[in-house]
Amino acid sequence: MKPREAFIVALVLLAALAAGTPRHALAEEPPKKIPVTVTADKLDYDRASDVFLAVGHVKIEQEGVRLEAEKVVLNNKTGVAVAEGNVYLQDKGDVVHAEKLQVNLSTREGIVTKGEMFMKKDNYHLRGDIIERRSETVYHVEHGVFTTCDEDDWYIKAEEMNIDMERYATGNHVSLRMAGLPVFYTPYFLFPVRRQSGFLIPEPGYSSSDGFFLGNSFFWAISDYKDMTLYSDYRARVGHGNGVEYRYMNSRESLGQAYAKVWDLYHTGVTRWDFRFQHQEEFAEDLSARADINLVSDDLYYYNLEKKLETKSKPYIDSNAFYVERWNTASLYLLGQYSTDLTRTNETTVQKLPELRYTIYEETVAGPVHMNFDGTATNFYKQAGPGARRVDFNPQLAAAFGSSGLSLTPRAGAKATFYDRNAVSAEPTERKYVYAGADLNARISRVYGSDGDIGYGRIRHSIEPTIAYIYIPHVEQENIPLYDSVDTAAAALNTTTLAIINRLTARYKASKAAKNFTTFDVMVFRLSQSYDLNVREDIPGGARRRSDILGELSVTPPTSFSLSANAAYNTYSKAVSSSSVGVGFKMGVVSVSLSEAYIRDPAARFIIGGTSFKLGKWDMSGQLQRDVHNNKTQQENYGLHYATQCWGIGMTYTISPGETRFMAMLDLKGIGGRVWGEQ
Repeated sequence: MKPREAFIVALVLLAALAAGTPRHALAEEPPKKIPVTVTADKLDYDRASDVFLAVGHVKIEQEGVRLEAEKVVLNNKTGVAVAEGNVYLQDKGDVVHAEKLQVNLSTREGIVTKGEMFMKKDNYHLRGDIIERRSETVYHVEHGVFTTCDEDDWYIKAEEMNIDMERYATGNHVSLRMAGLPVFYTPYFLFPVRRQSGFLIPEPGYSSSDGFFLGNSFFWAISDYKDMTLYSDYRARVGHGNGVEYRYMNSRESLGQAYAKVWDLYHTGVTRWDFRFQHQEEFAEDLSARADINLVSDDLYYYNLEKKLETKSKPYIDSNAFYVERWNTASLYLLGQYSTDLTRTNETTVQKLPELRYTIYEETVAGPVHMNFDGTATNFYKQAGPGARRVDFNPQLAAAFGSSGLSLTPRAGAKATFYDRNAVSAEPTERKYVYAGADLNARISRVYGSDGDIGYGRIRHSIEPTIAYIYIPHVEQENIPLYDSVDTAAAALNTTTLAIINRLTARYKASKAAKNFTTFDVMVFRLSQSYDLNVREDIPGGARRRSDILGELSVTPPTSFSLSANAAYNTYSKAVSSSSVGVGFKMGVVSVSLSEAYIRDPAARFIIGGTSFKLGKWDMSGQLQRDVHNNKTQQENYGLHYATQCWGIGMTYTISPGETRFMAMLDLKGIGGRVWGEQ
């Protein structure tokens, strides 16, 4: 019984009996002016023994707390209050039913006899012959039952349980029962009730490539703001991996986590490892630092030891650490970047160690004219072969003019890049040029409809034609080394791009309860093509003046459907060069997603499709990832899950090249889940 509940019982009895009310009486307000109602067939006070007694249909109510019993006795000398006979105690959502309820008002300790406690927050049900409250958070239960089910679909039965709501729960002679039948027994059981140290539930299973596997974890709550998880990953045909993950929060401005895993592979004598570290530090509102480190022992680590297709097929991983200082219209950052190529050895991979960048954006110069500037100083490093140093400056001036749906933005800039060595020798080299361009935009629109109480309101249809021009002169760069996009940005251009955007913008209110309409683009369709005046088409096999026609479509209504698609059409070959489409649909019990990507040269086509159905308490799902060009299925996933209010059971079956994997999962709300599997 909670301390506040016991105190209210005593306060109510004292207030009611002191008022001298005999039968079905209404008490005066107790201290602190909290309204209290007490009714009973009989209310007595024995001055000699200093005992208060309420008998017959006792009902006490105060601020959401209600106590009902056939008899309530308060010994004012000992501070012990006892309620007997069909005891019912409700404190907001928490409820106690018992034959007898006893509480010591001085120590706040209490005993529930032949009773049941319900705690609404976590939907905990606790029953026992004796439920003894030994302190504010500690309970002792004899011949007890614990469950999170309202209908006892599953429950834990123990001869004796000790529960600390802030730490652990332990039990002796514990059995887990499903539908009343015992499915698991242990002479002793321990699990953390709150964020406390302890072993997590093991995860065993079986796959055609790994054989039997077993995952074990131990959680260590070091402090309120630090914790650690130790992992054991055993795979019978592969080896044994041991891992550790450390999480910390020094403050809201300083937090991070570190993860490391080491594998001892059987019959190879090889040790493989994976290391990750993330940290963020906010020194001030405009000053911060970040670190995101990802390293592996070799380029095949993910491919051999990870199960997720997205992780197995990673071509590279990056490690970054940077320091950023920001002002109103400028920023300065220092970056260190280390890339690990997972498709080959990493000796020739170019690293940025470090790079210093200073940026100015939209700094007003005069009137509508503003300035942008981007400057970098970079040190390139390779394990094998010489590195290089590069400094790049890119100032730009632009202006914005416009009114009545028409705008013109001319711009001009210069670019100067200096290298301490060129592509073929140790001699320094440089590249300098100026460029110019302009954007002309128009917007013609019309509004349809009107706002209502719910659903779609006004819809704006706008047509936005655009003409963009850019000029970059021819720059000799045969000796320019190629490290990233900065080095390839100087291709000669004399290009005009025509584009037209068709846009539907809607106002939408999901319900009458919503205060305001939200505005969003329901549909955006963009069609564009570029034309380069510098290109000579009379050269056999040379470049073409006209680019592919690019179409981009996005449909995102606020309901259950979404569509995104793009395609590039070559007007010379009169064929689609590339395309992609993604569709999502969800209505009622059905959810479907489909995406396709196509490239003509080199030929490639991929399809990813998924669907799920929810029928009552059953969820069924399936996903297929297929390489259509090579007629090869990359991965198939099938799942079946049954969930009730307090427990669930599920099965997944995965087929991937070289492996089939079956897993079954049992989830018990309140104590975690158990996983096992077979092929």
